[in-house]
Amino acid sequence: MTRSEYGDPDVLTVAEIPTPTPAADEVLVRVDATTVNRTDGGILQARPFVIRLFTGLRRPKSRVPGTDFAGEVVQTGSAVTDFSGGDRVWGFDDNGLASQALFLTIRQDAAIAKVPPAIDDAQAAASAEGAPPSGVGRCPRGGRRRRRRLLALSPMR
Repeated sequence: MTRSEYGDPDVLTVAEIPTPTPAADEVLVRVDATTVNRTDGGILQARPFVIRLFTGLRRPKSRVPGTDFAGEVVQTGSAVTDFSGGDRVWGFDDNGLASQALFLTIRQDAAIAKVPPAIDDAQAAASAEGAPPSGVGRCPRGGRRRRRRLLALSPMR
């Protein structure tokens, strides 16, 4: 999906776009699952107007919409140490991530994590929008904070 302006869903078109190349600190992910959520709707229509300060004042900075994903790392930048090719990952960025495409790049220190083995890609992608307010992806590297709690969900059987 691509768009060149803000508006209703009819501004979206299906188009071929080049596969992005990861920078030194980024991973290239093949997107296997994504969602259309309330944040995507807000960014698509630029409502509230203040969202344009983050996503582009006159037109969207990113032609490709999407804020969350789950997929597989297919390539890593030269400085990436946290992920390897073949890792199943999921992530979220409420400023837009261009996740409604076949491939995306994301920094290794952004809100990205490995998908637990018991979770499939659809479940991981659908979980992403609720994660950032809970602090997932914002824990400091190399240490733990006192009194920090994390809710971990597993699929119902």
